[in-house]
Amino acid sequence: MTETLYSTSEVAIMFNVNRVTIYRWIKNGKISAYKIGEHHKISVSEVMRLLKEFGFSESAIHDLCG
Repeated sequence: MTETLYSTSEVAIMFNVNRVTIYRWIKNGKISAYKIGEHHKISVSEVMRLLKEFGFSESAIHDLCG
């Protein structure tokens, strides 16, 4: 089974931050990402982990990640 991967832009929208902030989080190790060519992709499980860390409720996480 393949895990869903989000772009940095999609994750930025979820967290209501600038895409550059997501790149900064990746660089600082706050969030792990896969580098595919020139692009970074972030797994749904990593997004869910970060949402929980930020204090989002389970229902909010489900709404954002599906």
